[in-house]
Amino acid sequence: MSRPADTPQRAAAIVAWVAIVLGFAARAWALTERGSLWLDEASLALNVLMRGFGGLLAPLDWAQAAPVGFLWLERLVASHADAPDLWLRLVPWAAGVLLPWLLWRLGARTVGTGAGALAAVAASGSLLALRYSTEAKPYASDATVAAALLLLACEARDEPHRMRRWWMLGIAMVIAVPLSLPAVFVVAAVAVALAVEPEVRSAVGARMVALPALAVAVLSFGALWLVSYRAGAANESLRTYWAPVMLDVTADDRAVRLLRVCMELAWIPLRWTGSLLGTTVVTALWLGGLVVMARRRLSDAALLAGPVCFAVCASLVDAYPLSDRLAFFAVPGVWVAQAAAVIGLRNTLLARRSVMTKARGAAVFVVVGSVALAVWQFTDSDRFLRNPGSLEATRTLFAKVDADAATTPIYVFARAAPAWLLATTEGAWRENARLEQWRALAGRSGSPGYENAVRARAVRPLEGDSLVVTSGSRTELVGLAPGVQYRIAGTPSAAAPSPGWAEEEARRIAAAAHPEAWIVASHFFAGSPGDELRPLVSALEALGVRVVEERRAEGAVIALRVTR
Repeated sequence: MSRPADTPQRAAAIVAWVAIVLGFAARAWALTERGSLWLDEASLALNVLMRGFGGLLAPLDWAQAAPVGFLWLERLVASHADAPDLWLRLVPWAAGVLLPWLLWRLGARTVGTGAGALAAVAASGSLLALRYSTEAKPYASDATVAAALLLLACEARDEPHRMRRWWMLGIAMVIAVPLSLPAVFVVAAVAVALAVEPEVRSAVGARMVALPALAVAVLSFGALWLVSYRAGAANESLRTYWAPVMLDVTADDRAVRLLRVCMELAWIPLRWTGSLLGTTVVTALWLGGLVVMARRRLSDAALLAGPVCFAVCASLVDAYPLSDRLAFFAVPGVWVAQAAAVIGLRNTLLARRSVMTKARGAAVFVVVGSVALAVWQFTDSDRFLRNPGSLEATRTLFAKVDADAATTPIYVFARAAPAWLLATTEGAWRENARLEQWRALAGRSGSPGYENAVRARAVRPLEGDSLVVTSGSRTELVGLAPGVQYRIAGTPSAAAPSPGWAEEEARRIAAAAHPEAWIVASHFFAGSPGDELRPLVSALEALGVRVVEERRAEGAVIALRVTR
């Protein structure tokens, strides 16, 4: 006969495994339905597909930055893929599937099975976790790498006499650094947390395995920084884009930035909608959970809070932006701490009950709390699950236009370039003359077709005339950047395209049309005051060029056939 104390553990295990299985099913569904790579994914994919392994060490084109290890994994997976959309998402998908299980283990190891179950539910149903699990970017793998490091550190700390635990942690630290950019914060947190306990830091495994592994991890990060990451960190376009989410204490809006960090770390991963009250509550739970854990075992609190502390320090010196996507690596520690606070409240409420009543109450609390959390998150994540491919359905539309246009010239709006190239490239990706021309004209931050280039002047006459790619009998007009620079937060650099941009681009299209031309566009902010396609169409009409066919896809994706 089982003991009453076993009841909460059994209930928590059932809840956790139901969440893990449902999370797997949701991610499998979303992966098959996700559709085209959206702008950021497509931009990173072009780097992966056009470069060899050595080339991926160099600064990336299309304003991208990613850990070298992640890029190499993507290169391995997609090396044989003609249509890379699904293949490039497999690595993040595998990481996303693993995350709820890791959170279950981590929560159970540091707090208890109830906290592990709650953390697993949060990881399974979070909209951000679902989206990043099916997106060809490193955000899901960042969180999974962090969770794995934290779990392995707990196991080594709890069993310091077992060398196998130290070897697993040491190997993980060495591998994690090239796999994840923010893994360096997690490795630092692991080192501090393990050093807190004298018995642990004096263990043979700590001295003979973990310490050398830490040195290797630090050296490898330094090497990667010098060879690869430093140039990206110095890229002025990227720095401007991420500047609003740096913790600049001298900025006029520093209070807003601090509030945004709390929201990005504690609220947005749970529910992707802004809420000041919600942010206050869950931030209090997060900090309260760390206090509860610190009272029980200081190293637990240091382990879970450390990654955030080191990332905040980096952001204070303008070295790491804390947006929802780049801070997602920290959610394992945040979710477990929040779960610890909830379990602490439960224990306080049940403290005066009998053993039997306490056990039953604890089991009911975990089940009801997990169901409530799952339902609450589903009301947010269902909008993604209903239509995972709605973000940017470019591939089918652009490929059809490419086939139907034959020899008709095609104008490619600047922000549509990555998606256009992915949809219309057949055969070899490397040493492809057409792709190399596109990269030179639009892929580098200083190039005239770079989509997020800023321009503090009017467009000069004939400025875009050289932005032409000729491939066989097809002429592609590379869209001149509208000159509006967007940032991760806040207002763009201008409310409308640069003066003269629409007129000059319309002239180029009219000159190329004999008598027809196509325009393909995405990310032009349709229906908003910043709509950049509307003035272009108006300028074409002023030149006597009219739209004779319009094709649309999900979101702001459009193809227009125009004639003189």
